Amino acid sequence: MNNQSQNLMTLDLEALASNLDYTKHRAGPEKRMIASIKANAYGHDVSLIAGALHEKRVDMLATGNIDDARILRACGVDTPLLLFAYATAENTVNAAKEGFISTVPNLTSAISLDAMTSVPIPVYLKIDCGLGRLGAPLSIAKDFVTKVYQLKNLKVEGIYTHVPFSDVASSPWAQGKLDQFDKLVEELESNGYSIPVTQAMGSCCVLAGLRDKSNAVCVGHALYGLSPFSSEQAPTFHDLRPVVHSISSTLIHIGHHKKGSDIATGGLYGTESAHNVGVIPLGLAMGMRAPIGNKEMVVLVKGKRCQIMAVSLEHITINLDNVENVAIGDRVTIIGRDGDESISLQELAYAWQVTPLQALMSMSGRFSVRSI
Repeated sequence: MNNQSQNLMTLDLEALASNLDYTKHRAGPEKRMIASIKANAYGHDVSLIAGALHEKRVDMLATGNIDDARILRACGVDTPLLLFAYATAENTVNAAKEGFISTVPNLTSAISLDAMTSVPIPVYLKIDCGLGRLGAPLSIAKDFVTKVYQLKNLKVEGIYTHVPFSDVASSPWAQGKLDQFDKLVEELESNGYSIPVTQAMGSCCVLAGLRDKSNAVCVGHALYGLSPFSSEQAPTFHDLRPVVHSISSTLIHIGHHKKGSDIATGGLYGTESAHNVGVIPLGLAMGMRAPIGNKEMVVLVKGKRCQIMAVSLEHITINLDNVENVAIGDRVTIIGRDGDESISLQELAYAWQVTPLQALMSMSGRFSVRSI
């Protein structure tokens, strides 16, 4: 048995469906739903998540990883799939041949792409409304879009932007950016450019109750029950459910240390009392970390909270002093519920002093994954 098979992440796909329905309700029934599954579905499992979203008939899936896109097609997921800006013009042409829709973030890329194909290929255009990462800035966006429309081998099927903000107090700034994007679309359409899909709002805008005139939203965080804000400030966040149901491992060793023993792992030299110590096959190599500073980090064994003594490359050592009748092979809960006790993703992230999403991403792809 390898370490990955002993370490398990379980996903609650009913929670995913509930979050999707709630997000649709918040955004408005007239909005198309683009589900972001980038970065292994935000650290969950892209195959399981995309399959569930396909069954829920979302309008489109979006990722920046063409390998993930290919896996989904091989699994029978035929939902339209948008590739966020990720590749050279040559790779974009190849992606179009495989049935994917690529993003064009600037005029230089558009011209190169147009010159490399003799068959019109579908594209989405990216506008930068303030993130400062990818896309044509709003100040030149109208010129960018009109020039791309003049290229004979590119078929514009949508334009979109990303309006992120981590503090609910920044909602007025975000609403202003949404209004500017709406104005851009209105000007383009008044000049005769028909744009099938327009999208500006993501999870933060939807949860903060903002409004726009675009006909689609692209949601990531909210689908997975993750807050897009620096703290759980938006009251609507509490209507979402975490999709990660549990993360667990298995006890592979139990050590019984008599009074006076040296336990170098926990810094207990010449212990004043006897200690029972357990080991699980989960360490730095699997994305785990030691707690920062004096933050407490615990796991659950037989419904008891057990302090983590050390995190090494491939193992975690835990204190089992308060657990009775413990045995090798018992499950150890890192996230989830065991009896009357529970540990949330937020609690683990706090011990590491990172966001819940960052905690998930550090463990992404390191576990066997199944749905409950």
